[in-house]
Amino acid sequence: MQKIDIKNLSKDELGKRLEALGTEPYRARQIFRWLYKTGARSFDEMTDIPADLKAVLKANFHLTHFVTVDSKRSRLDGTTKYLFRLEDGNTIETVFLPESSRATVCLSSQVGCKTGCSFCASSAVGFIRNLAASEILEEVLQLESKNPSKPITNLVFMGIGEPLDNYDNVLKSIRSFNDKDAFNIGARRITISTCGLIPAMKKLAEEGLQVELSVSLHSAIDSVRSRLVPVSKIYPLKDLITACREYTGKTNRIITFEYIMIKGVNSSREDAIELAKLLKGLKCKVNTIVFNQVKAIDYYPPSKEEARLFMKTLKAGGVNAIGRKPKGADIDAGCGQLRISRL
Repeated sequence: MQKIDIKNLSKDELGKRLEALGTEPYRARQIFRWLYKTGARSFDEMTDIPADLKAVLKANFHLTHFVTVDSKRSRLDGTTKYLFRLEDGNTIETVFLPESSRATVCLSSQVGCKTGCSFCASSAVGFIRNLAASEILEEVLQLESKNPSKPITNLVFMGIGEPLDNYDNVLKSIRSFNDKDAFNIGARRITISTCGLIPAMKKLAEEGLQVELSVSLHSAIDSVRSRLVPVSKIYPLKDLITACREYTGKTNRIITFEYIMIKGVNSSREDAIELAKLLKGLKCKVNTIVFNQVKAIDYYPPSKEEARLFMKTLKAGGVNAIGRKPKGADIDAGCGQLRISRL
């Protein structure tokens, strides 16, 4: 019989499994604490678990482990990028972003990506598979073990993959991140970034989770956005913005729009004017960031003057806009730079 990956189970699911195996379901809480608060790497490390229960766990469950293939630390800001080999040989990248008052993990949700955004390195190899919930949880466990002096406070699903294309596994991992017997990370400190999968956005609005939603916008002009974000051909801007208004109305949460500024593509004053028109009356904010150079992609960042004018125009149009400072650009850990490796 194939063993179950124990970290793919919620606390309630684990309790039911244990009960079916003749064990007290309350042990699930105890095991969760060992897995996620202590970071136990084997069942033998769970010192207050009875020997007979350990035998049951070993016989029925499996613990996911990654191999760290490489890590690179930015000399500019301390951002560290990790390359992990998964148990099936595939690889992903995960980023640790330390700041004075918090520490954020940029999580991957898929091996590769199928959305094909033209400015992003993650789509270069195409889509291979979704990450299991256990693998998403393992990303954070790995970074906790490697950075013990800097507790993780925030999570952003902005790494490799489209999180809402892996909806069930991402949501299951979030519930464990939020669980007080696991990571106990508040939902409002967790951000899901999407290129705009409208059906999944509607589903998320019904979940009752207080997570932050970030939408990769990048242009207020349909033809330009379709070139940058091909999913816009399926879900055009008009429908996306309608879905965003419905989302904020349903959840009473602010949506963040991510906007990568690319020279000669979407960073002119006129682009900012169109963006302000598009977002008028919407409960939102805009995070802008200059394009991070990606090898083999023929895009370039705007000049500082052009970027300043873009921001000035947005704010004059009534948009709550914030210029994000690039992180980890010297190690290819910035927005749009993560990729999988054929190691």
